[in-house]
Amino acid sequence: MPLIRIKSLPFAQEVSIPAALGVLSKTLAETSEIDLKHVMVTWDYLPPHHYAHNGRVVDCQPDRTHPLLVHLVAPNFNTEEQVATMLEVIADTLADILPVAKENIFINFSPAYSDGIYDAGHVVEWDD
Repeated sequence: MPLIRIKSLPFAQEVSIPAALGVLSKTLAETSEIDLKHVMVTWDYLPPHHYAHNGRVVDCQPDRTHPLLVHLVAPNFNTEEQVATMLEVIADTLADILPVAKENIFINFSPAYSDGIYDAGHVVEWDD
């Protein structure tokens, strides 16, 4: 299960969000050796002028300011190295496929705990 939630302003140029979601899902699954069916990615646009960075609001997603806001949720059994790898893969992939600099991507990680996830019709439990 990793769950990746991305927020950004709308892009000024044409960007295929469905294609980006597919590439990110597949890349993370392959590099993390996770079955693709367990990878979830969402993208939400913030309304223009509803995101301040450095005290400034803008109407479209800049490539060097107003970082993409990414939240990764993954099981707590992942090691620090595995989490760091997922963070790098997400940043590298997004920077490769979007008109955004890698330095303009902010990702935070939240661990998911056994018995703290409901998926596939039941509370999920794993060995620590």
